[in-house]
Amino acid sequence: MKQSLADQMNATIYQYQLIKRVIVKSELILSHLIIAAIFLGVQMLNYGIHGLFAWLFGFAAIQVLHLLIIVLTFISVTEAAERQWTWRITPPWIGFKPANDISLLIFRRVHRHLFWLGLCIIALLYPWTPPSIMISLISWHIWLIIPRLMLSFAFRKQRKDGVLRLQWKEASYYHR
Repeated sequence: MKQSLADQMNATIYQYQLIKRVIVKSELILSHLIIAAIFLGVQMLNYGIHGLFAWLFGFAAIQVLHLLIIVLTFISVTEAAERQWTWRITPPWIGFKPANDISLLIFRRVHRHLFWLGLCIIALLYPWTPPSIMISLISWHIWLIIPRLMLSFAFRKQRKDGVLRLQWKEASYYHR
C-alpha cells in the first residue's frame, strides 16, 4: 500500500524553482574567443616566436595555477570539496568548473579566491619572469575568470543559499 507524501514522516521533497536564467549568446562566446586570438597576435607581433611560446605556456601555467588554488580553497571551503569539479575546454566555461549543481555562495567564494590568489601569485613571480610570459599569465588569468565573474555579477542580487547550474550556453539559478 502506497502512502501519500504528506503521510510519510521522513520524506524529503526537493522542489527547486527556477529564479533566473542567464543565456550566453553565441556572439559573446565568439567575441571572447576572438580576444584570445587577438592576444596571440599581439604577443607574436611584440615577441615573435617567443610570444607564441609565452601564449601557450601561459595558458598551461594558469590552468595548473587554477587547479592548485581550487584545491587550496577546498581546504578552507569544506562544502566545495564535496562537489565534483571537472576541466572543460568548451567556451565560455574553459577551465575548471563544477560538474553538477553548486551553491551560489560556494561558487562565489571559490571564484573570488581564484581571482585574487591567482593575481597575487602571478605578482609574486614578477621579478623572475620575462615580460612576454608575465603578460601572458595575467591575460590568461583574467580571460579565463571573466565569464565566471560576470556570472557572479549577474546573480549578485539573488539569495546566496540558492543553487547554480552551469550548462553549455546557460547558467541557471534555482531556489527552494
